[in-house]
Amino acid sequence: MREFVFTVEYERGADEVMDLFIEHPDLYARSMEVNATDGSVWGIDKVVGPSEALNEFDKRLERVTNDPNATGMCGAPVTDWTYETLSSNPESRKIYSLRSEGDEARSIPLVAAERVGDGLIMRTERRANQFRWHLLVDDTVSELHDEVRENLRDGLSLTVERLGTPPCLREDGRVQRSLTPEQKAALEAAIEHGYYDVPRQQPVTEIAAEIDVSSSTLQYRLNRAEAWLAHQFAADSVSVDVDAELDLEDIEFVR
Repeated sequence: MREFVFTVEYERGADEVMDLFIEHPDLYARSMEVNATDGSVWGIDKVVGPSEALNEFDKRLERVTNDPNATGMCGAPVTDWTYETLSSNPESRKIYSLRSEGDEARSIPLVAAERVGDGLIMRTERRANQFRWHLLVDDTVSELHDEVRENLRDGLSLTVERLGTPPCLREDGRVQRSLTPEQKAALEAAIEHGYYDVPRQQPVTEIAAEIDVSSSTLQYRLNRAEAWLAHQFAADSVSVDVDAELDLEDIEFVR
């Protein structure tokens, strides 16, 4: 078995849902499960980000799933697309979706299901302009790669990142190994403006106004940074037993 990792990059304007990820660097999605036959693909995605980005995500998802002219990433018309929001809070969504495409050149999971057949395992990540795919396969991937690359819609491009052994699956990015630049900047601004002083010098709303971001975005970035710091502290403590597979993307903050 080998892991085939490749990324589809989207130009701005090529897809309105991916445009939202480009517009909001803190918005991130990963698949919790992906399944496909040669006719349909279904699964569950977890999407995390600032509340305003998630609210816009809800609107765009509803719009594209109801668009009679929607097409897949390789141009085949979407013949059926349904979804259900399984859970929702200010910082995350869990979305079930089921989609079928017509007979023209189809999207990656449908091509993979047809080319690889039984035993295919897939997972995905979306951030900024990148839609990254991880496939665990036991056969050649050249035909799958060629078919997808040749048929990508305008504004999309494909880059192969890795064809390796299954242990690469453990390095899946779901354990957040470092802060994003936005989270680092948020933490630095909070410290500089006395957010963590006792008594607190400035609230989130005032700091957000000074660094020109929304208060909800700043609060989200601080929450993610604090979760990472807590995990690092626990991992370094001899008195705390931490599961090395802790998934910080599954931490849901309650205001």
